[in-house]
Amino acid sequence: MEKEVPKEAEVVKEETSPKEVKTERTDVKKVVTEKLVSVKHYLMGLSKTTKSFIVVIGLFAVVLGIAYFYKGVFVVATVNGTPISRLSVVKELEKKAGKDVLDTIITKKLIQDEIKKSGIVIKDGDVTGEIDKIKEQVSAQGGTLEEALTAQGMTEADLREQIVLNKALEQILSDKIAVTDEEVTEYLSKSKTALPKGTNSDDMKNQVREQLKGQKFNTEAGKWLEALKSKAQINYFMQY
Repeated sequence: MEKEVPKEAEVVKEETSPKEVKTERTDVKKVVTEKLVSVKHYLMGLSKTTKSFIVVIGLFAVVLGIAYFYKGVFVVATVNGTPISRLSVVKELEKKAGKDVLDTIITKKLIQDEIKKSGIVIKDGDVTGEIDKIKEQVSAQGGTLEEALTAQGMTEADLREQIVLNKALEQILSDKIAVTDEEVTEYLSKSKTALPKGTNSDDMKNQVREQLKGQKFNTEAGKWLEALKSKAQINYFMQY
């Protein structure tokens, strides 16, 4: 007789009823609620001093976290584990150039206020055009604008700001820095400058005009700024 081969046991998949799932969720929610209530009772039982201490510790931890992620704001370097604060660097810079930097900031603020009063707006296209001219001049000398700016300790943003201020001042002082044809002719007559190769008389006159305009601008801008400072209310809280 052939032996009967036992049938494989049938795997019965147990299904969880919606009622059981709901009960599970309720139990979890109950446990979490009890934990929260327990913490609340614990905090309520603490003394005022203890609560204050916990708050201070928490705030201290937050400050430490911020200091870690933004450590470059407070510490600029370490030497054998000893930190060098950013404040110490600022103090050294103030000793060496604090007065000049402050004067520059004050002058810039005075000019910006006057520009705002005058309602003068310099277009981005005009600024970009000036930057392109500078790039061409620097490139003709075998350099790049980035290299020239780095040598001066400037960025392109600084250059753009300077161009805006200069162009606005040119408009404010336009009647005082205008150059007449007679002035150009007189300059050429006195200087007796020979025309460079590849340059015609009109190009030469335009170059002289720009040169004379620049000289007038420097002179008149200096006078204008001095007058502006004499009328402004400037209070110094630190002497360099």
